[in-house]
Amino acid sequence: MKKFISFLLAIIMLVSQFSFAATTKEQQLKDKKSNITKTQNEIKQNEQQQKNVRSEINTLDGSINDTEVQISETQNRIATVERNIKYTEEDIEIKQAEYDKNYELRKDRMVAYYKVGTISLEESVAKIKDESDRMYMEKALEKVINYDTNLINDLEAQRIALEAKKAELDAQKVELAELKAGLEVKLASLETTLKKRESYLTTLKNDHAELEKSVDDMKKEADRLTKEIQEAAAAAARANKTSSTYKGGTMKWPLPGYYVVTSPFGNRLHPILKTYKLHTGVDLAGSGCNGKPVVAAADGTVIVAKYNVAYGNYIVIDHGGGITTLYAHSSKLEVKVGQTVKAGQEIMKVGTTGYSTGPHLHFEVRENGSYVDPIGKGYIKG
Repeated sequence: MKKFISFLLAIIMLVSQFSFAATTKEQQLKDKKSNITKTQNEIKQNEQQQKNVRSEINTLDGSINDTEVQISETQNRIATVERNIKYTEEDIEIKQAEYDKNYELRKDRMVAYYKVGTISLEESVAKIKDESDRMYMEKALEKVINYDTNLINDLEAQRIALEAKKAELDAQKVELAELKAGLEVKLASLETTLKKRESYLTTLKNDHAELEKSVDDMKKEADRLTKEIQEAAAAAARANKTSSTYKGGTMKWPLPGYYVVTSPFGNRLHPILKTYKLHTGVDLAGSGCNGKPVVAAADGTVIVAKYNVAYGNYIVIDHGGGITTLYAHSSKLEVKVGQTVKAGQEIMKVGTTGYSTGPHLHFEVRENGSYVDPIGKGYIKG
Protein backbone atom coordinates (compact mmCIF):
# COMPACT_ATOMS: atom_id res chain seq x y z
CA MET A 1 0.00 0.00 0.00
CA LYS A 2 2.86 2.38 0.92
CA LYS A 3 4.56 1.60 -2.39
CA PHE A 4 1.37 2.42 -4.26
CA ILE A 5 1.00 5.73 -2.38
CA SER A 6 4.65 6.60 -3.08
CA PHE A 7 4.19 5.79 -6.77
CA LEU A 8 1.02 7.92 -6.89
CA LEU A 9 2.80 10.85 -5.22
CA ALA A 10 5.66 10.56 -7.70
CA ILE A 11 3.19 10.65 -10.61
CA ILE A 12 1.47 13.73 -9.15
CA MET A 13 4.81 15.51 -8.69
CA LEU A 14 5.86 14.67 -12.26
CA VAL A 15 2.56 15.95 -13.66
CA SER A 16 2.88 19.11 -11.52
CA GLN A 17 6.42 19.71 -12.81
CA PHE A 18 5.31 19.17 -16.41
CA SER A 19 2.32 21.48 -15.88
CA PHE A 20 4.60 24.14 -14.34
CA ALA A 21 7.09 23.79 -17.20
CA ALA A 22 4.30 24.08 -19.76
CA THR A 23 2.91 27.14 -17.97
CA THR A 24 6.39 28.68 -17.89
CA LYS A 25 6.86 27.94 -21.59
CA GLU A 26 3.51 29.53 -22.42
CA GLN A 27 4.42 32.60 -20.37
CA GLN A 28 7.78 32.86 -22.12
CA LEU A 29 6.00 32.61 -25.46
CA LYS A 30 3.55 35.33 -24.40
CA ASP A 31 6.44 37.53 -23.25
CA LYS A 32 8.25 36.98 -26.52
CA LYS A 33 5.15 37.84 -28.55
CA SER A 34 4.65 40.92 -26.36
CA ASN A 35 8.24 42.02 -27.03
CA ILE A 36 7.78 41.38 -30.75
CA THR A 37 4.58 43.45 -30.79
CA LYS A 38 6.41 46.24 -28.96
CA THR A 39 9.24 46.10 -31.50
CA GLN A 40 6.75 46.18 -34.37
CA ASN A 41 5.08 49.25 -32.91
CA GLU A 42 8.48 50.90 -32.55
CA ILE A 43 9.26 50.08 -36.18
CA LYS A 44 5.95 51.62 -37.30
CA GLN A 45 6.59 54.69 -35.18
CA ASN A 46 10.11 54.92 -36.59
CA GLU A 47 8.79 54.72 -40.15
CA GLN A 48 6.26 57.46 -39.37
CA GLN A 49 9.02 59.54 -37.81
CA GLN A 50 11.07 59.08 -40.99
CA LYS A 51 8.13 60.30 -43.06
CA ASN A 52 7.79 63.29 -40.74
CA VAL A 53 11.52 63.98 -40.95
CA ARG A 54 11.43 63.73 -44.75
CA SER A 55 8.46 66.09 -44.75
CA GLU A 56 10.39 68.52 -42.55
CA ILE A 57 13.42 68.26 -44.86
CA ASN A 58 11.21 68.94 -47.89
CA THR A 59 9.75 71.98 -46.10
CA LEU A 60 13.25 73.17 -45.20
CA ASP A 61 14.42 72.62 -48.77
CA GLY A 62 11.57 74.81 -49.96
CA SER A 63 12.50 77.45 -47.39
CA ILE A 64 16.17 77.22 -48.39
CA ASN A 65 15.30 77.62 -52.06
CA ASP A 66 13.05 80.61 -51.31
CA THR A 67 15.74 82.22 -49.14
CA GLU A 68 18.43 81.61 -51.76
CA VAL A 69 16.20 83.22 -54.41
CA GLN A 70 15.60 86.20 -52.10
CA ILE A 71 19.35 86.47 -51.40
CA SER A 72 20.11 86.37 -55.11
CA GLU A 73 17.47 89.02 -55.84
CA THR A 74 18.78 91.19 -52.99
CA GLN A 75 22.37 90.86 -54.20
CA ASN A 76 21.28 91.81 -57.72
CA ARG A 77 19.35 94.80 -56.33
CA ILE A 78 22.38 95.84 -54.27
CA ALA A 79 24.55 95.69 -57.39
CA THR A 80 21.98 97.79 -59.29
CA VAL A 81 21.74 100.37 -56.50
CA GLU A 82 25.54 100.57 -56.23
CA ARG A 83 25.75 101.20 -59.98
CA ASN A 84 23.02 103.84 -59.72
CA ILE A 85 24.89 105.53 -56.86
CA LYS A 86 28.05 105.59 -58.98
CA TYR A 87 26.16 107.11 -61.93
CA THR A 88 24.39 109.63 -59.64
CA GLU A 89 27.69 110.68 -58.06
CA GLU A 90 29.21 111.18 -61.52
CA ASP A 91 26.16 113.16 -62.61
CA ILE A 92 26.33 115.30 -59.47
CA GLU A 93 30.01 115.96 -60.14
CA ILE A 94 29.22 117.19 -63.69
CA LYS A 95 26.26 119.29 -62.56
CA GLN A 96 28.28 120.74 -59.69
CA ALA A 97 31.04 121.75 -62.10
CA GLU A 98 28.52 123.43 -64.43
CA TYR A 99 26.85 125.18 -61.52
CA ASP A 100 30.19 126.42 -60.14
CA LYS A 101 31.21 127.68 -63.59
CA ASN A 102 27.97 129.61 -64.10
CA TYR A 103 28.05 130.87 -60.54
CA GLU A 104 31.53 132.33 -61.08
CA LEU A 105 30.40 133.88 -64.35
CA ARG A 106 27.39 135.45 -62.65
CA LYS A 107 29.61 136.73 -59.86
CA ASP A 108 32.03 138.31 -62.37
CA ARG A 109 29.17 140.08 -64.12
CA MET A 110 27.86 141.38 -60.83
CA VAL A 111 31.30 142.78 -60.09
CA ALA A 112 31.32 144.38 -63.53
CA TYR A 113 27.93 145.97 -62.90
CA TYR A 114 29.20 147.27 -59.59
CA LYS A 115 32.19 148.89 -61.24
CA VAL A 116 29.98 150.80 -63.69
CA GLY A 117 28.91 153.00 -60.86
CA THR A 118 25.61 154.37 -59.66
CA ILE A 119 24.41 155.32 -63.12
CA SER A 120 22.59 152.42 -64.67
CA LEU A 121 23.31 151.12 -68.12
CA GLU A 122 19.83 152.10 -69.24
CA GLU A 123 20.45 155.70 -68.23
CA SER A 124 23.78 155.70 -70.01
CA VAL A 125 22.22 154.45 -73.21
CA ALA A 126 19.39 156.98 -72.95
CA LYS A 127 21.93 159.84 -72.90
CA ILE A 128 23.35 158.89 -76.28
CA LYS A 129 22.33 161.66 -78.69
CA ASP A 130 22.88 159.90 -81.98
CA GLU A 131 19.70 157.92 -82.63
CA SER A 132 21.30 155.12 -84.65
CA ASP A 133 24.00 154.68 -82.01
CA ARG A 134 21.39 154.77 -79.28
CA MET A 135 19.23 152.12 -81.02
CA TYR A 136 22.29 149.91 -81.51
CA MET A 137 23.22 150.19 -77.85
CA GLU A 138 19.63 149.53 -76.77
CA LYS A 139 19.64 146.23 -78.70
CA ALA A 140 23.03 145.35 -77.28
CA LEU A 141 21.78 146.13 -73.79
CA GLU A 142 18.68 143.99 -74.37
CA LYS A 143 20.91 141.04 -75.29
CA VAL A 144 22.99 141.56 -72.15
CA ILE A 145 19.89 141.69 -69.97
CA ASN A 146 18.46 138.54 -71.63
CA TYR A 147 21.77 136.77 -71.20
CA ASP A 148 21.95 137.69 -67.54
CA THR A 149 18.32 136.71 -66.99
CA ASN A 150 18.88 133.32 -68.67
CA LEU A 151 22.07 132.88 -66.69
CA ILE A 152 20.19 133.49 -63.44
CA ASN A 153 17.37 131.11 -64.45
CA ASP A 154 19.82 128.42 -65.55
CA LEU A 155 21.79 128.79 -62.37
CA GLU A 156 18.62 128.35 -60.29
CA ALA A 157 17.54 125.34 -62.37
CA GLN A 158 20.98 123.81 -61.97
CA ARG A 159 20.83 124.39 -58.21
CA ILE A 160 17.43 122.69 -57.98
CA ALA A 161 18.57 119.75 -60.18
CA LEU A 162 21.73 119.41 -58.10
CA GLU A 163 19.77 119.34 -54.86
CA ALA A 164 17.40 116.72 -56.35
CA LYS A 165 20.33 114.55 -57.40
CA LYS A 166 21.87 114.82 -53.93
CA ALA A 167 18.52 113.82 -52.40
CA GLU A 168 18.33 110.90 -54.83
CA LEU A 169 21.85 109.87 -53.83
CA ASP A 170 20.92 109.99 -50.14
CA ALA A 171 17.84 107.82 -50.79
CA GLN A 172 19.94 105.33 -52.76
CA LYS A 173 22.43 105.10 -49.93
CA VAL A 174 19.62 104.50 -47.43
CA GLU A 175 18.17 101.77 -49.68
CA LEU A 176 21.63 100.22 -50.04
CA ALA A 177 22.09 100.14 -46.26
CA GLU A 178 18.65 98.53 -45.80
CA LEU A 179 19.34 95.97 -48.52
CA LYS A 180 22.67 95.01 -46.95
CA ALA A 181 21.06 94.72 -43.51
CA GLY A 182 18.29 92.55 -44.99
CA LEU A 183 20.90 90.44 -46.76
CA GLU A 184 22.68 89.76 -43.48
CA VAL A 185 19.39 88.62 -41.92
CA LYS A 186 18.66 86.32 -44.88
CA LEU A 187 22.18 84.85 -44.79
CA ALA A 188 21.86 84.19 -41.06
CA SER A 189 18.44 82.58 -41.62
CA LEU A 190 19.87 80.42 -44.39
CA GLU A 191 22.74 79.27 -42.17
CA THR A 192 20.29 78.35 -39.37
CA THR A 193 18.03 76.46 -41.79
CA LEU A 194 20.98 74.58 -43.30
CA LYS A 195 22.14 73.48 -39.85
CA LYS A 196 18.60 72.33 -38.99
CA ARG A 197 18.44 70.40 -42.25
CA GLU A 198 21.80 68.77 -41.52
CA SER A 199 20.48 67.69 -38.11
CA TYR A 200 17.37 66.16 -39.72
CA LEU A 201 19.54 64.36 -42.29
CA THR A 202 21.66 62.86 -39.51
CA THR A 203 18.50 61.61 -37.78
CA LEU A 204 17.17 60.25 -41.05
CA LYS A 205 20.47 58.52 -41.81
CA ASN A 206 20.42 56.73 -38.45
CA ASP A 207 16.75 55.74 -38.84
CA HIS A 208 17.45 54.73 -42.42
CA ALA A 209 20.05 52.21 -41.24
CA GLU A 210 17.62 50.70 -38.73
CA LEU A 211 14.81 50.47 -41.29
CA GLU A 212 17.11 48.94 -43.89
CA LYS A 213 18.08 46.28 -41.35
CA SER A 214 14.40 45.43 -40.75
CA VAL A 215 13.79 45.14 -44.52
CA ASP A 216 16.85 42.92 -44.91
CA ASP A 217 15.67 40.83 -41.96
CA MET A 218 12.33 40.34 -43.76
CA LYS A 219 14.20 39.05 -46.83
CA LYS A 220 16.29 36.70 -44.67
CA GLU A 221 13.12 35.43 -43.02
CA ALA A 222 11.58 34.80 -46.44
CA ASP A 223 14.63 32.76 -47.40
CA ARG A 224 14.50 30.83 -44.12
CA LEU A 225 10.85 30.00 -44.74
CA THR A 226 11.83 28.31 -48.00
CA LYS A 227 13.33 25.38 -46.12
CA GLU A 228 10.50 25.38 -43.57
CA ILE A 229 7.84 25.23 -46.30
CA GLN A 230 9.69 22.44 -48.11
CA GLU A 231 9.89 20.43 -44.90
CA ALA A 232 6.22 21.06 -44.04
CA ALA A 233 5.14 20.08 -47.55
CA ALA A 234 7.23 16.91 -47.40
CA ALA A 235 5.78 16.00 -44.00
CA ALA A 236 2.23 16.54 -45.28
CA ALA A 237 2.95 14.42 -48.34
CA ARG A 238 4.31 11.62 -46.19
CA ALA A 239 1.12 11.76 -44.15
CA ASN A 240 -0.87 11.59 -47.42
CA LYS A 241 -2.57 14.89 -46.60
CA THR A 242 -1.73 16.64 -49.86
CA SER A 243 -2.15 15.92 -53.54
CA SER A 244 1.00 14.86 -55.40
CA THR A 245 0.13 17.02 -58.39
CA TYR A 246 -1.11 20.57 -58.89
CA LYS A 247 -4.28 20.76 -60.99
CA GLY A 248 -3.03 23.93 -62.66
CA GLY A 249 -5.01 26.87 -64.01
CA THR A 250 -5.48 30.40 -62.75
CA MET A 251 -5.95 30.73 -59.01
CA LYS A 252 -8.66 32.79 -57.36
CA TRP A 253 -7.86 36.35 -56.35
CA PRO A 254 -6.98 36.03 -52.62
CA LEU A 255 -8.48 39.36 -51.51
CA PRO A 256 -11.96 39.66 -53.08
CA GLY A 257 -13.10 43.20 -53.76
CA TYR A 258 -9.61 44.70 -53.51
CA TYR A 259 -7.73 44.45 -56.78
CA VAL A 260 -5.06 47.11 -56.37
CA VAL A 261 -1.49 45.80 -56.26
CA THR A 262 0.20 48.31 -53.98
CA SER A 263 3.60 46.64 -54.30
CA PRO A 264 4.51 44.19 -57.08
CA PHE A 265 6.87 41.21 -57.04
CA GLY A 266 10.60 41.66 -57.68
CA ASN A 267 13.16 44.37 -57.15
CA ARG A 268 11.34 47.54 -56.20
CA LEU A 269 12.38 51.02 -55.13
CA HIS A 270 11.62 51.02 -51.42
CA PRO A 271 9.31 53.99 -50.70
CA ILE A 272 11.31 55.09 -47.65
CA LEU A 273 14.82 53.68 -48.16
CA LYS A 274 14.92 54.82 -51.82
CA THR A 275 17.03 51.74 -52.66
CA TYR A 276 16.08 48.63 -54.62
CA LYS A 277 15.03 45.68 -52.44
CA LEU A 278 13.61 42.31 -53.51
CA HIS A 279 9.91 41.94 -52.74
CA THR A 280 9.07 38.22 -52.55
CA GLY A 281 5.36 38.52 -53.31
CA VAL A 282 2.63 41.03 -54.13
CA ASP A 283 0.89 43.36 -51.68
CA LEU A 284 -2.86 43.80 -52.07
CA ALA A 285 -4.77 46.56 -50.27
CA GLY A 286 -7.38 49.25 -50.53
CA SER A 287 -9.45 51.66 -48.48
CA GLY A 288 -11.32 49.80 -45.75
CA CYS A 289 -9.60 46.45 -46.34
CA ASN A 290 -8.62 45.98 -42.69
CA GLY A 291 -10.42 42.94 -41.25
CA LYS A 292 -11.77 41.83 -44.64
CA PRO A 293 -11.75 38.10 -45.57
CA VAL A 294 -8.75 36.53 -47.32
CA VAL A 295 -9.55 33.36 -49.29
CA ALA A 296 -7.57 30.34 -50.44
CA ALA A 297 -6.34 30.89 -53.99
CA ALA A 298 -6.79 27.18 -54.84
CA ASP A 299 -7.73 23.82 -53.29
CA GLY A 300 -5.13 22.47 -50.90
CA THR A 301 -4.02 21.62 -47.40
CA VAL A 302 -2.86 24.08 -44.74
CA ILE A 303 0.71 23.18 -43.80
CA VAL A 304 1.66 26.31 -41.82
CA ALA A 305 -0.59 28.55 -39.69
CA LYS A 306 1.28 30.57 -37.09
CA TYR A 307 2.89 33.84 -36.08
CA ASN A 308 6.24 35.11 -37.37
CA VAL A 309 8.10 38.30 -36.42
CA ALA A 310 8.41 39.38 -40.08
CA TYR A 311 5.23 37.97 -41.65
CA GLY A 312 3.05 38.36 -38.57
CA ASN A 313 0.13 35.89 -38.57
CA TYR A 314 0.53 33.91 -41.78
CA ILE A 315 -0.68 30.75 -43.55
CA VAL A 316 0.91 28.45 -46.11
CA ILE A 317 -1.29 26.18 -48.25
CA ASP A 318 0.11 23.20 -50.19
CA HIS A 319 -1.65 22.73 -53.54
CA GLY A 320 0.39 19.70 -54.63
CA GLY A 321 3.17 19.34 -57.17
CA GLY A 322 5.49 21.58 -55.14
CA ILE A 323 3.14 24.59 -55.46
CA THR A 324 2.37 26.48 -52.24
CA THR A 325 0.80 29.84 -51.49
CA LEU A 326 1.59 32.11 -48.56
CA TYR A 327 -0.72 34.72 -46.99
CA ALA A 328 0.76 37.17 -44.44
CA HIS A 329 0.12 40.02 -41.93
CA SER A 330 -3.30 38.68 -40.86
CA SER A 331 -5.18 40.02 -37.85
CA LYS A 332 -6.85 36.62 -37.33
CA LEU A 333 -6.25 33.11 -38.73
CA GLU A 334 -9.40 31.12 -39.53
CA VAL A 335 -7.85 27.68 -40.33
CA LYS A 336 -5.41 25.25 -38.72
CA VAL A 337 -2.53 23.07 -39.88
CA GLY A 338 -3.74 19.88 -41.57
CA GLN A 339 -7.08 21.38 -42.57
CA THR A 340 -8.22 20.89 -46.18
CA VAL A 341 -9.50 24.06 -47.87
CA LYS A 342 -11.30 24.82 -51.11
CA ALA A 343 -10.56 27.61 -53.55
CA GLY A 344 -12.42 30.74 -52.39
CA GLN A 345 -12.78 29.54 -48.80
CA GLU A 346 -12.04 32.14 -46.12
CA ILE A 347 -8.77 31.39 -44.33
CA MET A 348 -7.87 34.63 -42.51
CA LYS A 349 -8.62 38.35 -41.97
CA VAL A 350 -6.60 41.22 -43.39
CA GLY A 351 -4.38 42.88 -40.78
CA THR A 352 -1.08 44.62 -40.22
CA THR A 353 0.90 42.23 -38.00
CA GLY A 354 4.64 41.70 -38.45
CA TYR A 355 6.77 44.07 -40.53
CA SER A 356 3.84 46.05 -41.92
CA THR A 357 3.18 49.77 -42.26
CA GLY A 358 -0.58 49.37 -42.74
CA PRO A 359 -3.39 46.85 -43.34
CA HIS A 360 -2.73 44.73 -46.44
CA LEU A 361 -2.32 41.16 -47.69
CA HIS A 362 1.15 39.98 -48.62
CA PHE A 363 0.61 37.08 -51.05
CA GLU A 364 3.29 34.70 -52.32
CA VAL A 365 3.37 31.74 -54.67
CA ARG A 366 6.25 29.30 -54.24
CA GLU A 367 7.48 26.52 -56.45
CA ASN A 368 9.23 23.87 -54.36
CA GLY A 369 9.62 26.48 -51.61
CA SER A 370 11.16 29.19 -53.82
CA TYR A 371 9.13 32.38 -54.39
CA VAL A 372 8.02 33.31 -57.91
CA ASP A 373 6.03 36.19 -59.40
CA PRO A 374 2.32 35.29 -58.80
CA ILE A 375 1.13 37.56 -61.61
CA GLY A 376 4.08 37.18 -63.98
CA LYS A 377 3.85 33.39 -63.81
CA GLY A 378 0.09 33.47 -64.45
CA TYR A 379 -1.07 32.08 -61.11
CA ILE A 380 -3.34 35.08 -60.53
CA LYS A 381 -4.46 37.80 -62.93
CA GLY A 382 -3.74 41.37 -61.86
